[in-house]
This record gives sequence, C-alpha cells and structure tokens, in this order.
Amino acid sequence: MTSSPTAPDLRSVGGLAVAAGGLFVTVGACAWIAVAKQLRAEKIDVPGNAPMLKGKRVQGPVTAYVEALVIKGNAERGAGGRTFADISAALRGVDGASDEAAELRKQSAALSTAASLRTSLMTAVLAFGVSAFAGGIGTLLIATGTQLRRSAR
Repeated sequence: MTSSPTAPDLRSVGGLAVAAGGLFVTVGACAWIAVAKQLRAEKIDVPGNAPMLKGKRVQGPVTAYVEALVIKGNAERGAGGRTFADISAALRGVDGASDEAAELRKQSAALSTAASLRTSLMTAVLAFGVSAFAGGIGTLLIATGTQLRRSAR
C-alpha cells in the first residue's frame, strides 16, 4: 500500500529540485560564457567566402559552425577535391623524391591542419549545446520544484 507524499516531503523535494536547477543553470551559463570567451580570444572572423555571417567574430555556436564549414570547403578546394585516402593512394604510386610527392605531402598537411581546426570548432559547438541543455534542464527543475513547493501549501 502506498501513501501520498506529505506537504513537508513535497516542500523538501521541491526545494532540492530548485537548488539543483539553480546549479544547472549556473553551470550551463558559466560554461557558455567560458567557451564564448575562449573563441573570442582567438580573434577569428568568418571569412568572405562563408555562406552567411561574413565578417562576424567567431564567438558563438552558429559562427563556429559556419567557420568549420568554410575551413572544410577551403581545404577540399586546396587539395583539389582529394581526401586523405586519395592522397595516400597517390603517394604510394609516385616516386617519394618527386615534385608530385612533395605537393601531395603539402596537401596532406593542409588537410590535417584543417581537420584539426574543424574538430576544435565543432567541439566548441558541442560545448555550447551541452551548456544550453544544462541550462534548459535547470530551468525545468526550477519550474518543477517551484510547483511542488506551491502544491505543498
């Protein structure tokens, strides 16, 4: 046999939910601010060949995502549309001391650098998403806790 929760129980659970929600909102906001501050410190502006937000400072999830897309496109064009696998296969088929091999190694290095930059930017986009999620869960907990405390009156 189960019993209904008592008013003090609801107030306690509601208080815990409000406190946890406040913590989630605070941590989410602090994480968002920290990631934005770090991106802003890099002083990256979205280049003119971006599909949108040209000239904007990279400091949020949308600008970071657009910058990652631009880097990907530029790297692919710089490598003549080749992938790492294409370049590796081509390197196996040429003399290692040739000019063609040197050019393929440069393309491979450029693709590697671009992949690293894109990964960092996409990690920032993910961090913004997680911090927004934490803030959203915190807001939900605060609302739920507040309602529990009200219903206990």
